[in-house]
Amino acid sequence: MDLKNMGYTEKRKLAEDTNTPEDILRELAKDEYQVVRVQIANNPNCPIDILRKLAKDKDFWIRAHVANNPYTPEDALLNLATDEKEAVRYRVAKNPTNSSKILVMLFEYEKNLREPNKYVIQALYANANLPHIAKVIIETLFREML
Repeated sequence: MDLKNMGYTEKRKLAEDTNTPEDILRELAKDEYQVVRVQIANNPNCPIDILRKLAKDKDFWIRAHVANNPYTPEDALLNLATDEKEAVRYRVAKNPTNSSKILVMLFEYEKNLREPNKYVIQALYANANLPHIAKVIIETLFREML
């Protein structure tokens, strides 16, 4: 398959297809087009090592989509929980497969910001995996955001 001569639309379709072979997904993860890398980050069959690499992408939308993928490994999510972009942290907070460890870390990070993001706080509060005590603290400290 000649990916170099393929157009944007063809690459995007390959990137989102759950039947695309792993070696093609690996090549597409390096593509210049943001939307191709977004589709790779969203693909449930994306190899774990590629999700880890995409979690460090310079483009925050790529990182946000990695944070949203239920198959992203915990170590990558731990790094994304302290991302400078609230869109990334928001998706970490919404990810229903996150462990309480990641969610508590994200809560601690958000709580210590000068201006915690309302949407991140709301998503954390709504996540069923956030420990009850953290929910009580959110209710106390951030009642106006809920």
